[in-house]
Amino acid sequence: MSSSNTASDELRERVTDYCNHFRNIPDIESVKNLLTKVSEDQRYELLSSITDSAGDEVLTVAAWRGHTELCVTLLSSIPPADRRKLILVNKDTALHWAAYRGCTDTVLGILSCLTADQRLQLLFTQNSDGYTALHDAARNGRTQTVRILLDNLTPEQQLQLLPVQNIHGATALHYAAQRGHTESAKTLLDNLTPEQQLKLLSVKNKEGKTASQVSKGYDGTTYMMRTLDHYQKEAHYGVNFRKFAKFS
Repeated sequence: MSSSNTASDELRERVTDYCNHFRNIPDIESVKNLLTKVSEDQRYELLSSITDSAGDEVLTVAAWRGHTELCVTLLSSIPPADRRKLILVNKDTALHWAAYRGCTDTVLGILSCLTADQRLQLLFTQNSDGYTALHDAARNGRTQTVRILLDNLTPEQQLQLLPVQNIHGATALHYAAQRGHTESAKTLLDNLTPEQQLKLLSVKNKEGKTASQVSKGYDGTTYMMRTLDHYQKEAHYGVNFRKFAKFS
């Protein structure tokens, strides 16, 4: 048996054990050492085939657990062209899970391993239910993660991502509003002009409801309702003031 096959088998055993036992975090230096002994053209196939008992791939498991160093180690070991493929092996990408859990360092680690084009594609990737990573961060009130995701986009790209709707017609703002995550909602709105805020606040889900309207049907969102109403009034004022200034 070749040394590459031996290293491959040992790596598979260690990483599979990690996937199936939450407390069993593998030694990163040992993982790195084993990866160097596996030929580069075999690493993607190996890593994409290692799963836990539920069928989730190792990168997804590591992202869910917030094990940033392991995520970066695995991604860095394969050619750049294969990195996005490894992230996308699961219908919910590793970025989705890290964002959902609010593992901001892991989100940053994953994005740092990608090219600019790959980062952009991943940030716009929707799972089978139409959720982006931004949806997942916003619906759980992961405000710091919401900010990091937006910071990896230009203002123009943010304008394209913010109105993205899932299969229910909901934007990230709908979820932040519905669940009373005021700081996440404010983060989604704060970098926008009054016109842009009004446009985002006017997006309706499949029930025909805006973010402000869905917030009124959820317990504990009185402050959220006031916050969105305030944004809407301020945005209307800003738009009308500009119109007045233009023609005065």
